[in-house]
Amino acid sequence: MRAKRADQGRARIRSVRAILLSIRPEHAEKIFRGTKRYELRKVLPVRKFRRVFLYETGGRGVVGCFDVGSVLKATPARLWKAVGNAATTHARFQEYFKAAEHGHAIEVRKPLQFRTPVPLRSASGLFGYPPQSFIEIGPGDPLYAVLEAARIDALQQNPSFVRLRLIGSKNRSAYQKLVMRHISPNYGEIDKSFPASNLHIHDLGYDPTGFFTAKKEVLEICNRRGRVIGFTTLTYKSGGCVKTGPTILFEQFRKRGYGSATRAAIEERIHRAGYRKVYATCPHTSEQVAKYLMASGMRLEAHLERHYAPTHDEFVFGKLLVADEPPAARAMPLGPDLSATVCDPASLDRAGLVADFAALFKRTWSPVSLNFAREIVRQALDVKTTEKSAKPKRLVCLENRNHCVAAAVLLPKRGGAVKGLLLRGTRNAASLRTLLTKSGNLAADLGGRKLYFIHPVLDATGLAILRSAGFQTEGLIRAPYRPGQDAVVISRFL
Repeated sequence: MRAKRADQGRARIRSVRAILLSIRPEHAEKIFRGTKRYELRKVLPVRKFRRVFLYETGGRGVVGCFDVGSVLKATPARLWKAVGNAATTHARFQEYFKAAEHGHAIEVRKPLQFRTPVPLRSASGLFGYPPQSFIEIGPGDPLYAVLEAARIDALQQNPSFVRLRLIGSKNRSAYQKLVMRHISPNYGEIDKSFPASNLHIHDLGYDPTGFFTAKKEVLEICNRRGRVIGFTTLTYKSGGCVKTGPTILFEQFRKRGYGSATRAAIEERIHRAGYRKVYATCPHTSEQVAKYLMASGMRLEAHLERHYAPTHDEFVFGKLLVADEPPAARAMPLGPDLSATVCDPASLDRAGLVADFAALFKRTWSPVSLNFAREIVRQALDVKTTEKSAKPKRLVCLENRNHCVAAAVLLPKRGGAVKGLLLRGTRNAASLRTLLTKSGNLAADLGGRKLYFIHPVLDATGLAILRSAGFQTEGLIRAPYRPGQDAVVISRFL
């Protein structure tokens, strides 16, 4: 039976047509890192191909390959709309296709880097010459046989394969036990409500109390045989980001390559769902987790002091799954110099407060619907719970002529940190510092040890006022809620 399956596998390999493309080293690196999801070409062969081998210009040879998903052909304008920064930056795209009527985009699936490049000069009788653009190859070609051998060798060096599927009913207890065993020792406030809340939001298909959270997925990690080897949780955020974690493998499946395979599967799932960035956090004491995340191409974006627990710091890692987007061109406007006083938000007209909140959010971050603003205001004013699993919110407002001209939304987190968003429609420093003082007092009343804000880097006025109020910068987060809009994490202990 095994021999028959092996023969069938070899038959499938012989049936796959391929092309050999020339590519610059920096573009090949982005493909293997997973940040370049489409390869752009002006011309491609007429015949279909299912695999692409990459010849790195500069003489290194063939450095790896990827399987082909879809192949798009369209005018440059339509092609950009279809793939955008998942291929390259807008400036490079425009330069490459400036004189072309049509272009092609090859979807990258399962990129695989060879252990060592296959040099063309050592087999010139087989290869002939490096491709100027591409060479079609297929079963029966000596070149194809050499490259397929290199591909199979690379696969054998990391034979681990995983797929992700929604958690089934019979594995929920195992998920909860695994999370409690490995997560609760690092975070004092993690109890059974944490994994139970993840599963509840997963079942709903949306987060009823989320601020930037849209939904969660609790997933089983399965090996080739379909056996569950661990679990991961994906938290989908508005603006195109997904937080991963906790991701935990059963002990017998660790240090066997399944960890890196899981990261690749997670990123593939996220990208195909249309999201542009993945991020994760871990205690600064978890050296192995930090290495694991960085090995997948993530980069350290923030170091948060005694954030989710008083006993350790927290690292924030991020990775863009598409090409870098240029930052927003203009700084946030200063706004009017309106003197305002802290007020009870419940004293303001509810409809007017919702409209003001939406306008402030648009000015500071991005446009939101009135329904979004109405729900945040409702939760902040009408829901009195302090249970962290319910994501309690509080709202502090500055009032001028019966209008909210600045606000701070507070969200207590497990472990004593309180997350804040500062939305401002005035540049009056004295009024805003009063707002921050009131926010700090309220955060302390909620049991918080630390108050932190995530604030747009281009709002120099807002950041200066935060610093003048004693807040310290802890990191720069790449485009968390909007492409090209980086944000500063700035905090103060209470």
